[in-house]
Amino acid sequence: MRSIWAMTRANLKMSLRNRQALFWNLAFPALFILIFGAVFGRGLKIDINVGLIEPLNGYGEQVAAAMSSTSAFTVTRGSQEAELAALEAGTRSVVLAFPGPGDPPAATIYSGPMTDPNSAVAQSAVREVLLAASGSALPVTISAETVNAAQISFMDTFLPGILAMSLMNSGIIGLSTAFVNYRERGILRRIKVTPFPLTSFIFARVLSQVLMAVLQSVILVGMAWALFDFRPRGNLTVIFLTILIGALAFLAIGFAISGISPNAETAASYANLITFPMLFLSGIFFSMSNAPAWLQPITKVLPLPYLVEALRSVMTYGHGLSAIWIDLVVLLGVFAVAMVIAVRFFRWDSRSA
Repeated sequence: MRSIWAMTRANLKMSLRNRQALFWNLAFPALFILIFGAVFGRGLKIDINVGLIEPLNGYGEQVAAAMSSTSAFTVTRGSQEAELAALEAGTRSVVLAFPGPGDPPAATIYSGPMTDPNSAVAQSAVREVLLAASGSALPVTISAETVNAAQISFMDTFLPGILAMSLMNSGIIGLSTAFVNYRERGILRRIKVTPFPLTSFIFARVLSQVLMAVLQSVILVGMAWALFDFRPRGNLTVIFLTILIGALAFLAIGFAISGISPNAETAASYANLITFPMLFLSGIFFSMSNAPAWLQPITKVLPLPYLVEALRSVMTYGHGLSAIWIDLVVLLGVFAVAMVIAVRFFRWDSRSA
């Protein structure tokens, strides 16, 4: 065990001394957080997403028409159960219900706590529309109910995606090229003739990469915490487990690439070929729900969207294992398949392309 820890410390030192890898694995995602956070994280423009509980009476239809006529509101209709669930999940700013026949006009506003500034602004804007739609002949009766709703900011949804991207880059790009470099420089061949077993060497390398992934995650979350008031809502143990499984899945892919790549240039090409499509088809920067129908099935076979979804579910919405177990099973399946490929094609020595 002492030898494994010694090899792990050696791998950590080599990782920390690799300035190029540190840039792509840590500084690059940190720059995304700073740039996008500065542009969008503290923006003053608020998009008010209003849920309307059906059925609507005549007064409710007038309110819906008034809100639909301005770009400040996004109106969605649905059942009371569905709309209140969306409010609790943070995808609605407020939810409106219209009891009675609509004469005299009355409305119930479901929203988050007034202590949240976004909720306060949304409620104020909705009240103005309710008063305007009622006309001057009859006063409108407005009642309010508070729901324990999550107020989701730009950074709440952006950071988990950047964190997943960082884990992907560290595992696939960082590990694949590093392992091929070990082989080209004869490091693996020298280890082969020592008493140190291959399994221990690989375990030490995986352990060092996992520790680096955890360190990256702590730094990125700490940066978002300090600069943009990000606060993870989920259980820290579940968050750590998700990060761990995601890191292992992409580390295994990196191992597999290193096994089938004859040299470092080929490994870098394979790594970019895999990571580049996932970067834009995983929902990190924009939702894939509006993507063309032919493109959406492709996202189902990529591992990164599952990690992005799992991290957002836990960190942004505070869900537990019951909400992300399918995502974690998929990532564990990716880990298992990639490790089989990595072991099958593992080589001690370099070979020509």
